[in-house]
Amino acid sequence: MAMEHLRTLTGDPDILYKHMANYALRLSSNPGGARAYVADLEEPEEDEMAPRPDGEEEPEEEEPEPEPEPEPEPEGEEGEGDGEEKPVVFDYLKMFYRYVSSASGIRGEDGEWVVGKKLERGEGVSFKLIDNTPQAPWVDIDNCLTYVGPERTIPLADGEEAPPPPEDEEDGPKGETVAFLKGFPRVGAYFAVPIKLATGEIAGMLCMDTLKGPAGGSGRPISGEDKDLLREVAHNASLALNAAAEMRAAKLALAEEEQAAIAEALAATDDPKPELADGEEPPPEPEPEPEEPEAPQDGEDEDDAALRVNIAKTRKALEAAKANLSRKQKRFTAVDALLDGVDDEALLEIRSLQRAPKYTWKALKAALWLTGHKKYEFQTWALTRKLIGDDKIIKEFKDIDPLEMTLTDKARQGSRKCLRGIRDANIVKESKTGAVFYRWCVGFTDVAVASHEVKSNTEALAEYETEQRQRAEKKAAGGGGEAEEAPAEEAPAE
Repeated sequence: MAMEHLRTLTGDPDILYKHMANYALRLSSNPGGARAYVADLEEPEEDEMAPRPDGEEEPEEEEPEPEPEPEPEPEGEEGEGDGEEKPVVFDYLKMFYRYVSSASGIRGEDGEWVVGKKLERGEGVSFKLIDNTPQAPWVDIDNCLTYVGPERTIPLADGEEAPPPPEDEEDGPKGETVAFLKGFPRVGAYFAVPIKLATGEIAGMLCMDTLKGPAGGSGRPISGEDKDLLREVAHNASLALNAAAEMRAAKLALAEEEQAAIAEALAATDDPKPELADGEEPPPEPEPEPEEPEAPQDGEDEDDAALRVNIAKTRKALEAAKANLSRKQKRFTAVDALLDGVDDEALLEIRSLQRAPKYTWKALKAALWLTGHKKYEFQTWALTRKLIGDDKIIKEFKDIDPLEMTLTDKARQGSRKCLRGIRDANIVKESKTGAVFYRWCVGFTDVAVASHEVKSNTEALAEYETEQRQRAEKKAAGGGGEAEEAPAEEAPAE
């Protein structure tokens, strides 16, 4: 029953991981003297808000270049390759383990202390599950206190330099040793098995130890039956993760036509074309308005002329800004409506990913910045998954108004940096719902920027017109106006 239950947990991986640890411990022969825990493999999180390494200021966002058409893959010549597919090679060089669930049978011990902790490269013995060639099928150590394994070389990426040896290397063992997360070596056994997906990729590991500490722990070796149990739990968990991946792939395949229709509808809001009858010519482009003469006209001095020119330029810029805002609002209205289709089932599509999808996570972080969430709330993928635990998050998105967005707000900057480098073509391949979040964020920020331009030009025009009126009133009263008024400022750039 337990293994059948594991295979049904195709939603949030955190729930699957919790049940893995609990079943591995409770069904073992030594539940009162052992601990079981799960660690997943993660990549270093990208900190979009971190200062640039060269110390330079972040450049202003530029309009993205059009995406190039994908080049067709060259067809292999007859006889080449014998039709065999090359094996997929997974790169784990930048990955680390993060403990995501734990279960302890030792009375008075809170096993949750390990959740969230990292196991970095060069620490412990568990990286042989992913680094060795061939990869170790499991890690089995009867006594962690005295274990010294063969010396291993930490694999390096191309061009990466090996780290210097530790200063106290001469005093320590020459081979690999167990990493004790609490820092104090203890007697006891350790066993770990990989969670291997159908693709051959390793998602993480399931572990058990019997380390003897002040609160308990048997210190005894782990039985063969319990090792088989851990293998069985890890296998059934991988079946659940495989099933979740298949469901996501099926949804993405069904959504291809839908995504194309959405893209076409959004493009129509950008450049609406009037419907023409057969043989009807499109209307001619309107003639550009004549430029306002800069030389003083009858009854004007130089300051009067500068004010008049600035008012004309600002009115023109304001009309253009209003037209741009209207276009952006039409697009955003279309995108905002897409959020109505994001329900708990759609969010589950994203939550079922045990490893952060690069572009979808960026879009989610951008949306969370805009809704006022703090960076620490979504600093890891596991934390982000918790924030989208139900469709209440969609209400947060829909309750904020881009017309009230403050451009100097840190949330605006965080969102802009998260959206940098994302393209529709990339994110649609990861998640249908992620593509909705991306388009919503882009539409939201576009309206915020356009609204700011309208406000800035409106305020500038009001100031110019007030100054022009005051100068006219002084002249009418016989007070002149040339000496009292400061020279007119230049109109803001269009």
